[in-house]
Amino acid sequence: MRPLIATLLLAAASIAHAESVPLYVGTGGNAIYLTQFDSETGSLTAAREVAQTARPTFICIHRPTRSLYSICEVQRDKGAAIVAWEINPKTGKLSQRSSQDAMGDGPCFVATASNGKYAAIANYGGGSVALFPIAKDGSVAASSGFVQHVGSSVNPRRQTAPHAHSSRFDPTDQRVAVADLGTDKVYLYDIAHDGSLNPSSPAAIDAPAGSGPRHFVFSPDQRYMLILGELSGTITSVRYAPPNVQTVETISTMAAGTPDDAPRGSAEILFHPNGRFVYCSNRGPSEIACFVYNARDGRLKRTSAISSGGVHPRNFRISPDGKFMLVANQNTNNIVVFSINADTGQLTPTGTQLEVDKPMCLKFFPG
Repeated sequence: MRPLIATLLLAAASIAHAESVPLYVGTGGNAIYLTQFDSETGSLTAAREVAQTARPTFICIHRPTRSLYSICEVQRDKGAAIVAWEINPKTGKLSQRSSQDAMGDGPCFVATASNGKYAAIANYGGGSVALFPIAKDGSVAASSGFVQHVGSSVNPRRQTAPHAHSSRFDPTDQRVAVADLGTDKVYLYDIAHDGSLNPSSPAAIDAPAGSGPRHFVFSPDQRYMLILGELSGTITSVRYAPPNVQTVETISTMAAGTPDDAPRGSAEILFHPNGRFVYCSNRGPSEIACFVYNARDGRLKRTSAISSGGVHPRNFRISPDGKFMLVANQNTNNIVVFSINADTGQLTPTGTQLEVDKPMCLKFFPG
């Protein structure tokens, strides 16, 4: 009987440690969806609609106020906005708290400060950044800070004008960094006491000409910024200690020998929770590339890549425990689950997929 008892105890322990984690899905349609992710098995429940809103292509979550923020990626005269939602603690459904004018065309990114004071959005079509104060209940007020970018760069098709593509608060929460695909720069802005935005020192970080900065991340120790170039398919590592900022290296996200004219379309870049690995999505070949990260000098080495399990992987998310990656394939309407090797970072398909219409952004809550 003892082996049987031991088996039952192990099974009970496994069940006890399993956790159902809510996963919200922003889309290119007119709805936000919710699915439950099993952290033990990597399975997903059927997605259900929890809010209707125009093109919520990017979302973020602020846990202390149980708030979800989405953008409406449309023209300003069609209702471009930042929307604050209250997350129902029992059902997960979203109730609108407030909505504010995005101040520009085609907002495509939203982030909140870790202290919960502000949200920042990047307007791709308008080439601008806007800052919004957040109230204690999680609602957003009208924009307190706005900057219109100017300029262009070398790509005659994609860089004839500014295109702000992402906006994040730096580790101090006193500064907003904005990647602009159209001008090959990551602009830095100090947040004034009145919520306005002023050029920082330096005012911008130069990315390689024609790279088209899209998204960026800060290293876990906050010493480095990794800038993903959508057009060039590159990652530029920068030593980040304003006013001292120094480029370390730029490496390709693509396989060796990839033709110069092959499509790149690099979209998302994330650190693994253990800080040892970095991943990016390349929409051209529809793959997820894995890199080993050297925390001592901020350098990267590409080690592997795997098919995203669909077409056009715009966004992906790593489970809070670091065991799984979920990839949103925009053009094949599927979210694909991969297991992550803790020693090598390599990805392996689990066989789990979930059908969602135009999935474009994934966010865990909590996590």
